[in-house]
Amino acid sequence: MNHYDLVVRYQKALMTVLTKVSDFRTGWVDVKRYERFLPLIIIISMTVVYLCEVIILRLAEFQQTELVLLLVVNLIVMFILLARARVLTAKNLDTIRALNESAENSLNATLDTMPIGVLRYSEFDYTPEWFNPYVDIIFANDEDKLEADKIKEIVQDIDDQGMQYLSVGQKKYAVKVDHKKKLLYFIDATSEVVAKTITRESRPVIGIISVDNYDDTTDLISDSSRTIINNFIATKIDAFSNKYNVYISRYNASRYYVYTNYLSLKQIMDDKFEFVNAFREEATEKNFSLTLSIGMSYGLENFSKIGKTALDNLELALVRGGDQVVIKENINTAKPIYFGGNSASHIQKSRTRARAIATALRTIVLESENVFVMGHKYPDMDALGAAVATKIFANMNDKEAFVVYDEKQLLPDVERAIAKLNESKDGFAHIIRMDTARELKKSNSLLIMVDHSKTSQTMDYDFYKSFDKVVVIDHHRRDEDFPKNALLTYIESGASSASELVVEVLQYQNDQKQKMSKVEASIALAGISVDTQKFSKGTTARTFEAASFLRSQGADNNLIKKFLATEFDKYKKINEIVLNAEFHDNIAIGVGLYRKMYDNVTIAKAADTLLNMVGIDASFTIVNHENGYVAVSARSSGDFNVQRIMESFGGGGHFNNAAAQIYEKTPTEVREDLLKLLNRSGE
Repeated sequence: MNHYDLVVRYQKALMTVLTKVSDFRTGWVDVKRYERFLPLIIIISMTVVYLCEVIILRLAEFQQTELVLLLVVNLIVMFILLARARVLTAKNLDTIRALNESAENSLNATLDTMPIGVLRYSEFDYTPEWFNPYVDIIFANDEDKLEADKIKEIVQDIDDQGMQYLSVGQKKYAVKVDHKKKLLYFIDATSEVVAKTITRESRPVIGIISVDNYDDTTDLISDSSRTIINNFIATKIDAFSNKYNVYISRYNASRYYVYTNYLSLKQIMDDKFEFVNAFREEATEKNFSLTLSIGMSYGLENFSKIGKTALDNLELALVRGGDQVVIKENINTAKPIYFGGNSASHIQKSRTRARAIATALRTIVLESENVFVMGHKYPDMDALGAAVATKIFANMNDKEAFVVYDEKQLLPDVERAIAKLNESKDGFAHIIRMDTARELKKSNSLLIMVDHSKTSQTMDYDFYKSFDKVVVIDHHRRDEDFPKNALLTYIESGASSASELVVEVLQYQNDQKQKMSKVEASIALAGISVDTQKFSKGTTARTFEAASFLRSQGADNNLIKKFLATEFDKYKKINEIVLNAEFHDNIAIGVGLYRKMYDNVTIAKAADTLLNMVGIDASFTIVNHENGYVAVSARSSGDFNVQRIMESFGGGGHFNNAAAQIYEKTPTEVREDLLKLLNRSGE
């Protein structure tokens, strides 16, 4: 065999090997990975092969002719391989295109037939760019056209989880959005929504109805009259039960238990518990001093806890003055919902309860190492008067007690009273600043909060938090911001003042040898005088009994006048607010001068002055407070409830006397908000 035949055979063998290597169908090469580089790989491979051939032929002493022949043959083989690679690549691309078309057709067919609406919208103007036929089916009704505004509304209302429920005709759809791809998905969720609705509406509800003032109304009447009252109550309760399809069980003459579901409760709430107002109005027509207080709760499980929450809600309704409803879901994060409270608070306290409170308080005081008494922020004379009387209560039980104040939160009248107390023999030692109180506090100390029950309104929140034992004595309506560690609560929103409550409890002490000093009695009586506007409103026989007791203890009217005297500069500021007042029917609104600051006493007296004008049922003063917020003071007479209005601003108080502190707003803005609220209330 000559050299030429050997070269030819070698080249045939080489071409066979390279052909197999380059063949995609053999699986030797990852097509997807190397397809782009295949021509380059062939060229490089043939170059390397040729170099190897040159070396081998040189060593075998082949002639120049054979080398040229090998080069030609190699070039031919390379071109054949390149051509074949091009053909195979083209076939592969055709295959991929076919697969893509098949997949796209399958996807389009799926999108067209699956029961899920898919819509792509423009990122610029929210116009629909493409949607599958199911979207057209959903919005086939002419009333539910899917236009750009509708799509924009849907996208903007999507919650944090990227989903919302949309009602279209009789159907409910879960709408999900892909903001990145500008896609909306509509999934039929009618059955899911129906199931959730049934579950929500079937939640059990437990309620407790209490007839306010029942014992006081029926104690001194004949059996026949008592029967008439009982029949009236039973008739109204039965009518309520039949109207709303609820089950009511009578516990005693003045208390009923209610069992129903959330669907019925929602109907009652939609009617705003008009049953309570109707009961009060008809009872008044019959000269029955009766109202209803209701506590209700609902949830999915734990009936025991639902009942306990309902009982707590009833207690909240009672301490807020009665004649109202408190509803709260049986979860820790739920907020109470209030209905009613459209009448002035009825006096709930009795001598029996006052005596019981005195006994319970005495027990708690005796179990404590010492006692601290603290009022609300910027305490008024009522807070100071109640605190001083509470200190005397502890002293009568041989316990050291301290009235705590913050020198940065002193109003002029309170400052004058404290200065007078410090002139007494032991006043200086037991009327102490906040920093001193922190030093004297012990692990078993007792804190008594007077004239407030909101933790956010207490004089020093950190000081309050340091106590494990807390007692609350207040005459303002209670809300959810209440001390959770209170051992004893004495809240009577029907009382004229906190000073009245404490003085009445003070009278039930066994130790009558220890008397209040002249200054102490005068301060307590000043507290009652301030909150009753010199005994002109909110008073009962019990108020004058407390005042009589204080007079017997040495209270001095001249000393009270010195405490409550108005400084000339403050008198001018009061007149500024009054002269700047505007009148809306029977409501007066006084706004402080632009960029001028006022204190609590000024705005309160300005509100009192406006209320004393002819034809005015309610007054509001709105000013920039010297402590950096907008202060609102509200007063009313008759059946005008200013407490509910102030609660809407985050404040509180009681029926005819309330206030609020508002941040990050101007007096003008608060005035506009107040007018809107009054207009809604009037509607």
